[in-house]
This record gives sequence, C-alpha cells and structure tokens, in this order.
Amino acid sequence: MPTDSEMRDIKRLLIYRFGQIGDTVAALPSLWLLRRHFKNTEFTLLSEIPRKGTELPPEQVLPPEGLVQVFMKYQGGSSPTQVLSFAKTILSLRRKRFDAVAYLTPSIRTPKQRKRDALFFRLAGIKQTLGFEGFPDDPFPRSADGSLAPVMHEADALLRRLALSGLPAVEVGGGCMDLLITPGEQARVDAWWQGQKVPRPASRGWFALCPGSKWPSKQWPLERYLEVGRKLMEEQGLLPVVVGGPEDREMGHRLMAAWGGGLCAAGDLGVRESAALMEGAAFYLGNDTGAMHLAAAVGKPCVAIFSALDWPGRWSPYGGGHHVFRLEVPCSGCLLEICNQQHQCLTGTGVDSVHLACLNVLSESLHLPGFGQD
Repeated sequence: MPTDSEMRDIKRLLIYRFGQIGDTVAALPSLWLLRRHFKNTEFTLLSEIPRKGTELPPEQVLPPEGLVQVFMKYQGGSSPTQVLSFAKTILSLRRKRFDAVAYLTPSIRTPKQRKRDALFFRLAGIKQTLGFEGFPDDPFPRSADGSLAPVMHEADALLRRLALSGLPAVEVGGGCMDLLITPGEQARVDAWWQGQKVPRPASRGWFALCPGSKWPSKQWPLERYLEVGRKLMEEQGLLPVVVGGPEDREMGHRLMAAWGGGLCAAGDLGVRESAALMEGAAFYLGNDTGAMHLAAAVGKPCVAIFSALDWPGRWSPYGGGHHVFRLEVPCSGCLLEICNQQHQCLTGTGVDSVHLACLNVLSESLHLPGFGQD
C-alpha cells in the first residue's frame, strides 16, 4: 500500500478496467472516489479492445469530461499477434511513466491472473499499486444447503479494495454513480421526443423497458413483457418506451404492434443518450442488462428479472429502491450464455408478481400508498 507521501505524489494514474456497460457502470463509484482523492491527477483508463461489434468500450459510457482524460487499449488473448500487442502496450506504458495503477479488475479474477497482471505492470515500470488487496477467498460461495450464497455488489467490492489501499471508505451502496449527462446529450433526447408521433408524456407518465439481453440465458419471455406492459398501459395510463441497442429494435416493434402503442428508442440513441432519456422515466422494467445499470446510475428504480446464472447480489442494480426477481434453481450458478435447462430460473417468475412490483415502485416514486406485497 502506498504511503501518504507517495499518494500525494501520484500525478499520472493508470486505471485498469475492462468489460461492457455493466462493468463500466459498476466502476463509476471507484472512479469518482479516485477523482475526489486525486483532484489534479491525469487519469488514463486501460481496457481491452472489444471482441464483438455489440460490445461497447468504457469511453462510450463514461463522461466525456471531468473523470478520465485518456483511454488506452490492448488486445487480449494469447495468440502470437496478441502477445506482440501486449509487448507494445508495455512499451507504451513505460514511455508514459505512470506513478501508480488502480487495479479495478472484476472480483472473480483468479490469483494466477492477478499475479500475471502484477508482473505486467512491473514490466511497464509502475511500482505503486491500488486495489490489489481484498479479493474474496471464494468469489463463488455456496450455503450449507448448496444454494448460491449472496456476494458483495461488484461496485462495493471495488470500493472496498481501494479502501484497503488507503483511500477513504464508502458505505455499502453509497458510491457516486454520476454519469454527468451533458446538455448536448439531453438536447438529442429532446429532439428524439419531438420526432415521435405521440405527445411527450408528463413527468413520470412513462416507463423504460428493455426486453433483450446479449445473453439469451438472461431473457425473460417476451410475451410476459407484453402482458405486463399491456396492464400498465390500460390500468395506469403509462406509456412504455423500449430502450436498448439496435439488436433490441425488432423486439421493440413487435411489442408496439401487439400493444397498439408505445415507443421504441432502441437503436435510435447512444448509450449515454439512453441514460439521459431514462432520467425522465417513472421506472425501469427489464432484464439484467446494460440498460438496467444505466437506469440505476441515473437514479431510476428498477424492476429487474434476473436469471440465476450468477451469484445473487453481484450485479444487482446499484443503490436502493429496486425490486429484483431471482429464483434459485438446481442449476443456479451455471454462468452459461445459452441456457440448457428451459430457462426454469426465469420462467418461474410470473406476470402478476412483476406487475405488482411495477405498481409498488411507481407508488413509491409518486409518494402514493403501496399496492400490497407480492
């Protein structure tokens, strides 16, 4: 752990974090903690080059100003070409003479991977490290009955590791998630609303819905979203607005056709513009996906339907006021992108329970009496 004097001397900080939208949003509290502690330090974020066209790098999620100044990339893997890329990255890092590295890798990083990463940063000439201590002894714990035991939220786990490196501690669930939505991004959202064929609803007169996911094993059946959306439209007069990427557009239009209404913003707006859009929603309804993490980041209560493929708590929407559905099943913890058990952890969650949760988060956001317990 760096001494107080060494911490004060950090003027160029390398931050190592990779992954997709949810991974980047989970790192936001740690990035803001680092920024508050190192006010005049230049931040460079090192991340892996996306391997798929649907994967979005951190620079498309993080604020364009005020947090990270420089973004660097490396090519992952172990092929000869990728090893050469690693060597070039090491040389590039040495030339930049970083004073320290903030190690914000996922909590499931194995001891072998962490040792390899430590060697990589030593070869890059970086002596001071933050965040290397505090990894869980078992990132995949099970209870005595064999069920998956709850784990710390990824955002809080990162903050805890930084606290062990000498940075101020942050209470669980209390990290800063500010995306610093810009006036330009909000203006593009306003222009999108103006282009729709229906009047823009009053504040909290609509909800965001994301029925898709890059992992099929995380998708609650589309016909159930159809039914929940129909109930909310007919009983509460709410307008559903489908959000997500271009890959979610077709599902959005199928829902709109069945409802005879609603809107689809999927594919029309970028990642940060989608977050700006959801700032005006009453709540978010959808799967465990990037849109859910963005909704939580802008302070929207989430009704999220989770599969049981990962451990409970790790990727829940951050903060309070959310309702997460997650059913423990014999195959929980499979970590499979494609389900081979008929999606039993998802299909066990019914329409009525999700509908009631939506009514409850709506009443809480409008400060109305609740609708009872599900």
